[in-house]
Amino acid sequence: MFRGDAGAARGIRKRYGDFSGGRKPVFLFEVNFKDRKQNPYKPAINLKNGSVRLKRGDFDCIVDTGTGAGRLEINPSQQSFDSFLRTLYSWILIRCGGCMLHSAGIVKNGKAYIFLGKSGAGKSTLSKLAAASSGCPAGRPALGIEVLSDEINLLRFEKGSFRVYGSPFWGEMRNEGRHGSWPVGGFFLLKKAKANRLGDCTKSEALRLLLRCLVNFDRSPETAGNVLRTAARLLANARFSRLEFTKKDAGFLELV
Repeated sequence: MFRGDAGAARGIRKRYGDFSGGRKPVFLFEVNFKDRKQNPYKPAINLKNGSVRLKRGDFDCIVDTGTGAGRLEINPSQQSFDSFLRTLYSWILIRCGGCMLHSAGIVKNGKAYIFLGKSGAGKSTLSKLAAASSGCPAGRPALGIEVLSDEINLLRFEKGSFRVYGSPFWGEMRNEGRHGSWPVGGFFLLKKAKANRLGDCTKSEALRLLLRCLVNFDRSPETAGNVLRTAARLLANARFSRLEFTKKDAGFLELV
């Protein structure tokens, strides 16, 4: 339920409505649009007495973890709502054995491949090359290649394996998002180079980067334990490699 700015409500329904999936919602929020004067900063998540509070300068949300009912006060802007959703989903996924990764995601021949790297490693560059390789806009299927996101990818552990889910979360490419889910084909530690090359990486290298890219705003011991268990499960169930790529073309796709 939205209260306040009708224009903001319409924009949010248009932007995110298609990702509801048509299922019965797990959480129901009463959303109150209100100009919050505090500057945005890193979100904080706190659990207390059966409820969770997600707070940043531009939003404040309290959710009953038993009933799923929540109240959200937020600036009437799509950027603030996007930040709230990322905070909420990061918390939910970690609690159910999944995670949100700061990464690029590409689907090739029905499998999702995740490219990890710190800022400047080339996630957006790689995504744009993959999208341009088919001559089609980002996210549209062509030649078995689809770009899921150049910034955020969602993973869940289901029936003994991980799947990657499409989301409305994007970075520089500003795409509308991609629906669906795909089995994980592999993970790549990303680095720009003069030539395309695939190499091995150690488990410790993969773990360090995986933890660095995993989005988490909850600093509780319980969540830390869940994060480590999820990381260990990923390392045990998926292939991790090192990928050096050149920004000249999308030839790296032949190595994936």
